[in-house]
Amino acid sequence: MIEARKKPRQQRSQEMVERIVTAARDMLNEQEFKGLTTNAIAQKAGLSVGSLYQYFPNKEAILLELVQRWLAAFRPVSAFYAAKPRPENWTGFSRDFCAFTREIASVYAQNRALLPTLEAMQSHPELRRIAKDHDRGIIETHAAWFRNADPQLPADIASRLGMLVLETGNICFTIALMRDDTVYDAIIDDVIIMNEALLRAHLRLPE
Repeated sequence: MIEARKKPRQQRSQEMVERIVTAARDMLNEQEFKGLTTNAIAQKAGLSVGSLYQYFPNKEAILLELVQRWLAAFRPVSAFYAAKPRPENWTGFSRDFCAFTREIASVYAQNRALLPTLEAMQSHPELRRIAKDHDRGIIETHAAWFRNADPQLPADIASRLGMLVLETGNICFTIALMRDDTVYDAIIDDVIIMNEALLRAHLRLPE
């Protein structure tokens, strides 16, 4: 089980953890995860490796902190829209879905420095498990949202739609930000068009 040694409580300790995590994040943007070492992270953070080990037993524990920060940024957005009252018609659902997609895209943009953790988390079985558990929760939240909009929507179809909405956004927003974010706004519009076409084919809502 990967985990930090202790949670920082005092401001000075919190600042040290932030320096360590920021250094690791910056290094991930410069090189692959395999090239990281605790010595290199400590050096970039301006700390002794002994100070680093007070909080993190290894580089995987540091990556876990980055992964948790990345994943936690999305949960409130999905939960907010899933908890909204049932829309009266497609227009109301579409308005919420457009706002949801733009908020998710904004989370990607605001956390673009953490994007390399998406690839790095695949390097360790425990990190992959955490990511899968998170995705499963998001898919279930999406499915509940879609079934709230259309109570007659079968559960298996709702789950499939939830998965497709999650993965479509993840792939499109990640690639756009890592390659060329000058077309990011247009890609957001395209993702909305694609996913709305998919959802409209399954959700039975009055106009």
